[in-house]
Amino acid sequence: MDFKAVIPILGFDDLEDVVLEPIDEIFFRLTSKHGDTPAFTLIQPAALRNDYVFDLPKSAVEKLRLENEEDAMVLNIMIVDTPLENSHVNFIAPLVFNQKKGVMGQVVLDSIKYPDFGLADPLKKFLSHAESQS
Repeated sequence: MDFKAVIPILGFDDLEDVVLEPIDEIFFRLTSKHGDTPAFTLIQPAALRNDYVFDLPKSAVEKLRLENEEDAMVLNIMIVDTPLENSHVNFIAPLVFNQKKGVMGQVVLDSIKYPDFGLADPLKKFLSHAESQS
């Protein structure tokens, strides 16, 4: 599905038109519609943790034109390593997609308010939760 980045991904301010493709039920790939940046591997946070709940800042809700919570799909950037359990997940800056309006953005959460959400949390820390969900 195509999206317009209305809140930039940190470090990729020029990336505006993106394509989100599912890899499977848990993983997604985010690429530039124009093929000019590397692909991002994204993961559904619910596959790893059941405590991933946060409030979006009002400014993000407005920019993403979110009218209902159900319109939002939240995914996290994953830095993939070998073996897979050595990968890391960015929980403090999720990507939020408004599936109805076709817009998305990266929202940086307040680390004081959400101290359990890290910038590069080790995947292996959450694998026991993921395995129990299978």
